[in-house]
Amino acid sequence: VALLVNLSGYNDPTLLPKAISTAATIYELTLDGQDPSPLFLETRGDLSRFSAEYIRALATIRAQHQRLDLIHVFPAVPAPVAIELGRLRLPKVDPALLMYDLDKRADGFIPTLEIK
Repeated sequence: VALLVNLSGYNDPTLLPKAISTAATIYELTLDGQDPSPLFLETRGDLSRFSAEYIRALATIRAQHQRLDLIHVFPAVPAPVAIELGRLRLPKVDPALLMYDLDKRADGFIPTLEIK
């Protein structure tokens, strides 16, 4: 399973590692009614709304993939949202998260951090 979190920017699915893009179920969290932008996060309410949607997304993934051990996460998010990605994961319930970063030198995404 892969989760694209496109809030402050856009992660192009065509740049995902081949093993993920060809075999994984891909979910996306993005802004409703507007393009991803670094300026979208203006209030604590914006962060709270993201947190609620992220919790719903994790619950959906758990329900659809009951024996899942790992979610590949491709974030384009500001720092407060990045913190929420790890903080809101339920360690005894949710799969581990493998975070990726777009590295132009590697011409694609590279894994950078695993949250267990």
